[in-house]
Amino acid sequence: MALALAVSANAAATTPAPPSSCLACHGDTSLFDAEAVAKVKAFGQDVHAEVGLSCQDCHGGNPDPVLAGDPEAAMDKKFKPNPFRGALKRPDIPAACGQCHSDPAYMKRFNPSLRVDQEREYWSGHHGKALKRRDRDVATCVDCHGVHGILRPGNPSSPVYPTHVADTCGRCHSDPKRMAGRQTADGRPLPVDQQARWRQSVHAAALLDRGDLSAPACNDCHGNHGATPPGLDSISLVCGQCHGREAELFRGSAKRTGFETHNDLLAQSSTRRCSECHESGTPLDTLGLSHLSECASCHGNHDVVRPTVALLSPLPQTPCAFCHEGPDSVAADIPEPEAKRRHYQELRDALLAEAERGKVQGDERFNWLVDKALVLPTHTVAETATGTPPRRRPEFDRLFAKFRIGKTYHTHPDAVTGKLVRTEARRCGLCHEDKSGPGLTAAAGFLQGMSELTALTARAERIVLAARRGGVETRGALLEIDRAVDAQIELQVLVHGFSIAPEGAFAKKRSEGLDHARSALAAGQRALEELASRRTGLVVSLVLILFVLVGL
Repeated sequence: MALALAVSANAAATTPAPPSSCLACHGDTSLFDAEAVAKVKAFGQDVHAEVGLSCQDCHGGNPDPVLAGDPEAAMDKKFKPNPFRGALKRPDIPAACGQCHSDPAYMKRFNPSLRVDQEREYWSGHHGKALKRRDRDVATCVDCHGVHGILRPGNPSSPVYPTHVADTCGRCHSDPKRMAGRQTADGRPLPVDQQARWRQSVHAAALLDRGDLSAPACNDCHGNHGATPPGLDSISLVCGQCHGREAELFRGSAKRTGFETHNDLLAQSSTRRCSECHESGTPLDTLGLSHLSECASCHGNHDVVRPTVALLSPLPQTPCAFCHEGPDSVAADIPEPEAKRRHYQELRDALLAEAERGKVQGDERFNWLVDKALVLPTHTVAETATGTPPRRRPEFDRLFAKFRIGKTYHTHPDAVTGKLVRTEARRCGLCHEDKSGPGLTAAAGFLQGMSELTALTARAERIVLAARRGGVETRGALLEIDRAVDAQIELQVLVHGFSIAPEGAFAKKRSEGLDHARSALAAGQRALEELASRRTGLVVSLVLILFVLVGL
């Protein structure tokens, strides 16, 4: 049965076109070159061929096979039922496709749910408007969907299948020559690094690396046929389609009010630059921001990388501190076992000394240590195969990712030179330079709250792991660790409310997470004590057995 279905599926993949005057000539290798003949073969896989359409439905003419030897009659421009049109000119392509795709009665023959507004949308978008201005180099239907081998959008081989959309858009938008002379709405040269930036994003990682087809590609934010970038004031509505909780928190925050106030002032200014009011407004001016948008001002647009603690300020001296030290308040809880504490300090001090010798300081040292953490022997498991790099321990990899430890920058290849371009994270301190001001106070509060929970949870996991390796039951403690991690993840969402008020959601969730972490710590400590008791009992038993054997 399975074989029969496979044969049937393969047979359906290519639909033989009915004999026609077109195919009699255009499929003849003695008349046309291989490239032209390939178009005829490709059409067998075309979605239009599947439903019985053929050459004349787009190009016109008389398809009667009898006319194969009479090109003039086959390509009769006065053929009343369907005058011959030949190869379509670029400005005519949207209307030609729209002849069928804008006809509800015709399209519903194939699928009652099919949309019939694609052509209207196209003319409303940037491509359609440019085509009306006689720009012949903009994309039309065939540039995205193909010509003679058009596949259904749900076909994984289609150029508009989610995993191929960025490459399809990038054929034009990553081409410096094709984009030369084009400008954005505010007059800046149109960039050509959108695809390279997007490829570094959390969205690309979900779509291409993990196969999550719900993750956004170009068309999910810009639209399909009416491709138009979302306006700065509507970005949160676009992002909020997926990130609803974050969008709701932001809309109810004081940060949104602050953005609106600043945007009103920027609109009234003559230069639209922060330095007109702020003496230290240079960082934002350097970024070219003349408008604060809800999501993009902090996260960017195409290169929306996975946010990390490095967005907050002020960062600790080392990223190691998040899991191994924590704020002073953590010291009051169950302490780290002395051997582990001493080993960590020795390793940390050795790394700091190495950084000092290499004159690596400040943020660069923080970033260098993030890379070092990923390959430390204590965080990795050596592979047995020769030449295979060590892999990270699952427990470390999990907490490193969940607690969002990361660098203060990311990179992408330049579309023209291929060299890596470095983009700094838009950290709180970029705008909020007053250390006593509400902005940095809130940032420090977020960082301290998450650091406390991170340090306690990581400490609990290390203690529980030691007990588990000794064979002690630790399921209860592991459940509490999971709950603490879940609370940490929610804290990362709650920062979008921009409030560290004691009665606020962030403070409450932090307190809840700390309770779970402390419970896990206590359970881990009991498990270690049980392990020590077992080992003591084992030693005593062995001594007694030894005495008995000696006595015998």
